[in-house]
Parts: sequence; C-alpha cells; structure tokens
Amino acid sequence: MIDISRNQTSGISDIIVELENMEKNICNMPLVFTEIFKDEINANDELRLYNGVKRIVKKYSSDREALAVLDEFTSVISGGASLGEILKVVRDEAVNPTLETGLTVDRECDLH
Repeated sequence: MIDISRNQTSGISDIIVELENMEKNICNMPLVFTEIFKDEINANDELRLYNGVKRIVKKYSSDREALAVLDEFTSVISGGASLGEILKVVRDEAVNPTLETGLTVDRECDLH
C-alpha cells in the first residue's frame, strides 16, 4: 500500500494540478489512476477496510459537511452508489443475504 503521511496530504491539490498538466501528454492517465487506486483498495484486507470506514464515519458523525464529502467521494469511486446506500445494502444483505452474497460470505467464513 502507498504510505501517505499527514504532511503529504496538504499537497494533494498540487498533485492534481500536476496530473492534469501531464494529461496533455499522457492519454491514459485515467486508466493509470484507476488501476493504481483499485490495486490499493485490493491490497487492503476486508476487516481493515470495514473498520476504517466505521472509524471515519464515527469520527466525523457530527460534521455534516465532512459526511457529505465522504458520501460524494464514495459515489465517485463506486460509480454512483453513496456510502449511505452501500451501508443500507450491507445491513440488508447481512440479515437476509441474496444467494450470491450468501455463498460468498459462507465460503469466506469457512476459510477463517
């Protein structure tokens, strides 16, 4: 996984500008970004991802603007589903799983 310390996050806007400038000469920048982003998500284990999302939501639960940003970001990376929508589906699937989810979850539980 990529390690970005807190002092590096202040330069995110600068990096976006740099990437936008690079797009003029690198036509596949969106593909490069997407592949790296997906690789980072896939490198994260399920428990860490789940607990990290819960931690962030709890941390910013009283900040409506921060939660809106989180929801919007999730919608962008998921192709349209907000974090709230995803959490509702997770709740429903955990209680009453579809056949596909039931098979996947059951198989995963057996592996641990």
